[in-house]
Parts: sequence; C-alpha cells; structure tokens
Amino acid sequence: MKKHLTIEQAKELVSRLSGRKVLVKLNKGRNRILKCKGVVAEVHPNVFVVEVAGEIFDRISCSYVDMICGEVALTEQSAT
Repeated sequence: MKKHLTIEQAKELVSRLSGRKVLVKLNKGRNRILKCKGVVAEVHPNVFVVEVAGEIFDRISCSYVDMICGEVALTEQSAT
C-alpha cells in the first residue's frame, strides 16, 4: 500500500534534502518516466527547485502537491 504524505511532511522532506544530491523520478504521463540526478537548490513555500546536471534542461521546479500525487519522487544519493 502506498504511503500517504501530507503537505507538511513533503515540505519537511524537501527542506531536509536542501543542498544535497538527489535522484529525481519525474512521471511525465503516458508511461514516460524521467530519471535524473541533481541538487535541491531552492525551497519556497509552495514549490522547490532541483538543479539538474547533464540534461537538456538545467532546472526542474515542482510543487509539494506533485510529491503527494506521486508525480515527483526524490531519493537522496549516497556520498560515495
């Protein structure tokens, strides 16, 4: 069963990952899932920004609601 997040939990998770390397899994619909590595650069009250390296685009902005709906997933990368 899927773990349900609240807005506060999503904000706390992203704020803990601020400035750290993360793996971003972005569901773009129609079985298109984009996986990329980046750093959580900015955290705002309604959105957060991930700076992505080595992709066509260099920044992804997402809302906390995207995390709750499962459109965006962040996983912290190990320090190795």
